Amino acid sequence: MGRQEEIDALGAQARAIGEQLEAIQARMGHLKLAPRGATMVAVVDPELCVGCGACEQVCPSGVISAGQVARVDSARCTGCGQCVAECPRGALTLQEV
Repeated sequence: MGRQEEIDALGAQARAIGEQLEAIQARMGHLKLAPRGATMVAVVDPELCVGCGACEQVCPSGVISAGQVARVDSARCTGCGQCVAECPRGALTLQEV
């Protein structure tokens, strides 16, 4: 790998980490503002999802399955937001249930 390629790869990693940090901070804000007992779950927008599987790979609870469109088992979703941060198409959001 050449110097410029390495710089580009590191820049991409830095942007991804920045996006993950923003998602974590947003989740923290939701937790602080949400009424006690309120729960967040990940929701897929089928118009945006292409079934790439990025969300499935990062879900710590293993509640996402990717096919043509990702599916979230909302009964088991912890609302951590990792899938939201990882989705390259912005197809996942957290919603209060």
